[in-house]
Amino acid sequence: MIKIKILSQELLKTETDLAVVTFFKDVIPLKGHAGIIDWLLNGQISNLIKQKKISGSFREKTLLPSQNKISPDKILLLGMGKSTNLSSSKISHIYSNLIGVISKLNIYDFVMEIFIKNVSDLDYARIVEDIMDGMLKGFSWVLRDEKDFAVKIIENDRVKINMLNRAVKYSVERFNRKNKIDISTDFG
Repeated sequence: MIKIKILSQELLKTETDLAVVTFFKDVIPLKGHAGIIDWLLNGQISNLIKQKKISGSFREKTLLPSQNKISPDKILLLGMGKSTNLSSSKISHIYSNLIGVISKLNIYDFVMEIFIKNVSDLDYARIVEDIMDGMLKGFSWVLRDEKDFAVKIIENDRVKINMLNRAVKYSVERFNRKNKIDISTDFG
């Protein structure tokens, strides 16, 4: 079973095993939660970038311990590539692949946010649908092992949370017309 929960709270304070945090190859200094986490970890992410160990390349994944600086135990940095090259198919591909990675780590409870903030309502809804389509496709591949997954999606903007709720509901309904996976949703 997949439990998708929409929350209006702080990602860094969410009780869960893993925080999925995105960053772009061409956005330096780091912005959003990647920038906050970098600051909390005394520049560890920036140092990895300077040492050319990570870059934010498309589909790049880096697992870091949170060092008790945030509530989740682990942080998965998810490279999105160049911000100007992002497309629906790339978003879907990244998030379907993400579910396989999380499953291989034996993590079944994670938190994430919608990584794009300053876009039109239409673009926001499309991005949410691309993310959900990718994640649900990824879940269809890994759910053969009968594990339950809890996905917590954070959104603090009241207008966007309503769009997020509608887009997630639409994606789940569309997915379940073709696939029979037990998915519960809890819209905050």
